[in-house]
Amino acid sequence: MDNNYSISQVADMFNITANKIRFYDKKGLLDPIRQKDNEYRRFTSRDIVRLQAILLYRSIGLTVGDIKSILDNNEKENCLTHLSNQWEFVNNEIHRLSVIRSSLENVIDKLYEKTKEYKIDSDVLDIIKSSQELNKIKNNWKDKWDFNNWAKTYDKSVEADKGELKIYKNYKLILQSVYDLVHNADFLNPRILEIGVGTGNLAGKFLSSGYNIIGIDQSREMLSVSKQKYPKLKVRLGEFLKIPYENNSFDVVVSTYAFHHLNDVEKVIAIEEIIRVLKDRGMIVIGDLMFKSKEDEKSILKGLSKDKIAEIEDEYYSHINFLEDEFNKYNKKLEYKRIDEFNYIIKIQ
Repeated sequence: MDNNYSISQVADMFNITANKIRFYDKKGLLDPIRQKDNEYRRFTSRDIVRLQAILLYRSIGLTVGDIKSILDNNEKENCLTHLSNQWEFVNNEIHRLSVIRSSLENVIDKLYEKTKEYKIDSDVLDIIKSSQELNKIKNNWKDKWDFNNWAKTYDKSVEADKGELKIYKNYKLILQSVYDLVHNADFLNPRILEIGVGTGNLAGKFLSSGYNIIGIDQSREMLSVSKQKYPKLKVRLGEFLKIPYENNSFDVVVSTYAFHHLNDVEKVIAIEEIIRVLKDRGMIVIGDLMFKSKEDEKSILKGLSKDKIAEIEDEYYSHINFLEDEFNKYNKKLEYKRIDEFNYIIKIQ
């Protein structure tokens, strides 16, 4: 016969209060036996295991509602939804607090420069205002292209390449060229991050050759498709503006057909993020839609139809000279190769 325990025994077992156990019972997370004579709760071994799970889930920040949903419906997709949402929340908080910490450091440095007393200083206020604006930009990026709904048909769309500009005509060549640049580089067992992994077409090349690669994407559905195609591929929710990894984590960062979803202000932040997670002698390879400069863009646009121009204006094509200037700030050199009228591959080291 299964042992059962009183609420005080269970509370002592987990070093928590009896009221906390009553709370979880009231919320429907627990269903202990009720004694007929006095309605006291009695807990079986199954209840103990369930309570342990509840406490562990709470320790990683899941809400009572999330936990109840997971315990009541342990299907993979349901659990992934709740845990991925919490992963995203934690990553957002880490980045928000990191910006605040940096702002505080700068303010403290300013205060140390003061002699005796602190008066409201425009420089200090500007530092705080800048941190607020940075967090606002990081948190306000929107997927106006609806990649979640596009995920299941993305590969077919690329193959069909129905757009006016035919931007995917050299899709396979671009992916292969990015792979070759990394493969031919002087790295021993590099750790690779792909930003905007999408349906996993580039990551799959690295994975099949035994490379250690992790793919991040802001679209849950894109990640789901990539995992279906490449079950061994490690994927995480993430984006250019809030890369979910620590400083100096990767030897190589790659990305294709994703950087053009950022405007110039966002690109500056994204470059800083990429440099942050890149090791000192690391390499960045990006295959994407670009112009050499704004002058080059104007020259090309003159020869295009209104429909083609509208297609370009729906995105944020990079300007290579702008990217050169930004990467130069981190003492990184940019090299580029033109693949076709709109697609370039850039290598940064």
